[in-house]
Formats: sequence, C-alpha cells, structure tokens
Amino acid sequence: MAFVPVNLAVLSYAAGCTLWNYSSSEDTLGAVLAPNYFDPALARLRRDDVVLISARDGAAIAFVAAASATGVTLQSLTGEEPPPATPVGAILAENGLAILAETGAFILAD
Repeated sequence: MAFVPVNLAVLSYAAGCTLWNYSSSEDTLGAVLAPNYFDPALARLRRDDVVLISARDGAAIAFVAAASATGVTLQSLTGEEPPPATPVGAILAENGLAILAETGAFILAD
C-alpha cells in the first residue's frame, strides 16, 4: 500500500512542534518507517515533529528527521524490533512478566 493522507491527524501542537497520529491497517511498521513513505505529507510535516504510528504489525513513536525537497524521513524512537520472547523456564512474577537480572537477562529456573 501507500501513504493515506486522511490517516494522518494532528493530536497536539505547541511551541512549534506538532504531535501527529498515523494509522495504517494495510502497511507494516517497516514500510511506514521507510524513507519517503510520508512524502505526500511534505507540506504538513516539519523537522522534529513527532508521529505516533500504528501499523498492521506493531506500533512506534518516531520523529521527522528530514522534511525537504528530497523527501520526508522518519526516525523511530522506539525501534522496530519486538521485545524478545520469554524463554521456556523463565521465572515469572505474579503479574506474568519474566523476572530479569540487572544485566537484562532472563532469570531461568534450575
């Protein structure tokens, strides 16, 4: 698919920065974050604007890294990689989340 202009909406504006929301049920997060995806919105987006993105396979927070005659480029602030899967044998807390060591490694049952 391609960028859909009506799916880009302003959530807030203050001090020269706009917070946007963009939702796509057709495109993957990687496609939405690809350079030039937002080119049709060049007249609306400015450098350092923030975009909350909801895509078919995930979500991200990104900022407009470039918005010029050469196109629009977004930079993800949250990364595209999903969190690692909890391994079998990981010790879970009462809330169901895996318990991690200070290093961030999963603590496994012996």
